[in-house]
Amino acid sequence: MAETLEGRILKALSGFWYVHTAEGILECRARGNLRFRGLTPLVGDVARVTPLGNGKGSLVDLLPRKNAFVRPAVANLDALVILASAVPPVTDPYLLDRMIAIAELKGCEPILCFHKSDLARADELVRTYRACGYPTVETSAETGEGIPELRQMLAGKLCAFTGNSGVGKSSLLNALSSGLKLETGEISRKLGRGRHTTRHVELFSLGEGTWAADTPGFAAFDAEDVTLELKHRLPELFREFRPYLSECRFPDCAHVRDAGCAVTAAVAAGRIPPTRHNSYVRLHEELRKVADWSLRD
Repeated sequence: MAETLEGRILKALSGFWYVHTAEGILECRARGNLRFRGLTPLVGDVARVTPLGNGKGSLVDLLPRKNAFVRPAVANLDALVILASAVPPVTDPYLLDRMIAIAELKGCEPILCFHKSDLARADELVRTYRACGYPTVETSAETGEGIPELRQMLAGKLCAFTGNSGVGKSSLLNALSSGLKLETGEISRKLGRGRHTTRHVELFSLGEGTWAADTPGFAAFDAEDVTLELKHRLPELFREFRPYLSECRFPDCAHVRDAGCAVTAAVAAGRIPPTRHNSYVRLHEELRKVADWSLRD
């Protein structure tokens, strides 16, 4: 039996998977038995490959995943860096909170990164998310502010960057690693948003065992990642709600405007930020309108 190697899938392109192994990066085709077993390789997967020589290989198996996202198609994330900006394109906090909930559901650490701090500060949002217990940092690819702190937060982890198109994901990755030369897009003066420069998911080494994916923006996290599990676990996915969930008068409390709700009482007392509760209510209402049978388990 041919010797197999374990490696991480760094890129998927045109039916080939590029796997980082001890023998270098191998360009692999997937064995047909993976398809019959219902397995689709994703960037971030740890795979077993058989070297075929000349930089080629055959992808024969996948190791169990800790998590997987549908769009963008990436697996085994330790952290999701959610970028926001207080300058155009200004980020809607609801989008941040929606992405935080999805990251919590998937079991990866959400890291809030407020970029372009040289142009505008996001002090109030920084205070809000730090008070809720989320790792938060202000950064600028232009001045270098926050870059060492973010690099330390990501050390040894597999992470992905997401945010509005034009918020500076690629420029921030370039700042984190001088060896990267990712294409960056100009902000459209007319539309106040950036052009999409990321067309596929790819992992890049940031050194010292840290891998990062530059992914498409918020729009790519579509309804396929809004699952039945997200609908039914939503309250616990808001980290600052957790101390109060067992204190509500009724066990089926929706934490929206229910009598005897400990969560809304904590909001009124200033212990939970109103903006976060507003995002929860908005997401709860959106999910409530969706029938269980139409969502994935």
